[in-house]
Amino acid sequence: MVKKRAIVFVDGNNWYHGVKGLINKPKSVDIGNLSSMIADKFDLEISGIRYYNSTPDIESGEDNYYKHMVFLAGLKKRGFEVNTNKLKKIRVNGKVVRVEKGIDVMITVDMISKALIDDECDCCILISGDCDFVPVMRLIKKAGKEVLTASVLRSYARELLQGEFRFWILKKNDLVKCFKGYNGKK
Repeated sequence: MVKKRAIVFVDGNNWYHGVKGLINKPKSVDIGNLSSMIADKFDLEISGIRYYNSTPDIESGEDNYYKHMVFLAGLKKRGFEVNTNKLKKIRVNGKVVRVEKGIDVMITVDMISKALIDDECDCCILISGDCDFVPVMRLIKKAGKEVLTASVLRSYARELLQGEFRFWILKKNDLVKCFKGYNGKK
């Protein structure tokens, strides 16, 4: 039997902030290993991994900026498609803050394109717990394709856990198995 083709879409900011509540260094989780583990659980074949995140500007602190850019370059070197948008500066209560804008839309457009227009996958694996994706998930499902999600409980929206879509709540033990260089020992 032929496995369904799947593309992984990683909402980097949602992923990072959810995981850091479980483990000290979220960047120690290998996205490739995580994608393989999800594909094995749902009997899918990964045909691509796409990572989405906003990028800080150098003004936000050189160390933070360079660490983030090195992380993204490492993903690209491994063959992942990396999609970014600069953090936007907005004023809140007289204070300038940086916020992520446009990333969810980028992911949504790519999911529609890859699943429905270009027919490059039968299943979109969304590594995010953000309920903003429910409308696109319903559209893809209505077209006869699937979207499933994987995330940690901390960042899962209730709407994604209602049974309309398959999901996997990742636990700390699952994440440890995805660490770079994991050899089966804790």
